[in-house]
Amino acid sequence: MSQSVPLLLIAPAAGLLADCAAQIVLSRLAPAAPLRMLFLSFGAGLLVALAILARLLSGSDFTARDLVGYFALHVLIYACCGFCFFNVVSASLASLRVRMLKEYLKRDPRPISTTELSRLYSSREMVRARLERLQAGGQVELTNDRFYLNSGGVLMIGRLFSGLRTLLLGDR
Repeated sequence: MSQSVPLLLIAPAAGLLADCAAQIVLSRLAPAAPLRMLFLSFGAGLLVALAILARLLSGSDFTARDLVGYFALHVLIYACCGFCFFNVVSASLASLRVRMLKEYLKRDPRPISTTELSRLYSSREMVRARLERLQAGGQVELTNDRFYLNSGGVLMIGRLFSGLRTLLLGDR
């Protein structure tokens, strides 16, 4: 059985794949609760990892202590990978909230009003600010009131992230 110990890494890898697949499916079923779907997909991946570990370790000649150690190690590997996936997906969900909290802290002890916060973080203002950053970075240029790309890299990156967002979070 000691020759098959490296095969145990199949369990966390398969768990992570199940996590990703479950996130994709769940985001299509309930797109309004992305955080809840992330937790559910993590749990689904964990169940897959545990099932594979149980199958690979069943009938082995390891001691009980070794079995507990292998389970703990590979569940921890899965948890670390799942945590990274969770953070990649939830980063876009949290970034606006973090920026809003920074605005609240800047105004402490007198909080910013809801009206002013809505004005600062309206869709129009966010798009305007992003376009200014793209212009300043030389990635787009404004000609005759229209924006044009200066490099194909921006378009490729935009399509990549748009595709990933749609894949992982569903249509929004």
